[in-house]
Amino acid sequence: MRHLWHVGINVTDMDRAIDYYGRVGFTLVQDKEVKDPNLAQAFMVPGAQHLRFAHMRLKDSPDEAMLDLIEWIDPRATGPAQGDLVNPGLCRFSILTDDVDSVYADLSTQGIDFLQPPETVLNGDGRTGWRLLFARDPDGTLFHFVQLINH
Repeated sequence: MRHLWHVGINVTDMDRAIDYYGRVGFTLVQDKEVKDPNLAQAFMVPGAQHLRFAHMRLKDSPDEAMLDLIEWIDPRATGPAQGDLVNPGLCRFSILTDDVDSVYADLSTQGIDFLQPPETVLNGDGRTGWRLLFARDPDGTLFHFVQLINH
């Protein structure tokens, strides 16, 4: 195995998702449509024949993991994202940053809505931990920014 390649996120409006994640700081790497009846078998989605995908990454490096945004066109995806922070399954993805408070200030002015202001969680030693900032994309996918604390 080489490295984590991408995290797949289903979206209902690709242009809106590309714009949103662009404001968060991701750069579009590729944007393509696939029409193939083998999509149904390969992705285990009954009747699937047509999708659009976009790969986006934070840094211009082939070793950087990407977001794989997927808009199912046939069949059409509907409804909000199903993930949450407690139940089994993918609950969020994280973006490491050096300054969560600056991210909060900068992205708030760009129309990114956060679930709450940054919060700090410390380990039992009282010196190390994380500063966290949660958001949901337009389809409800949960993610957060993380600043490592090492006092």
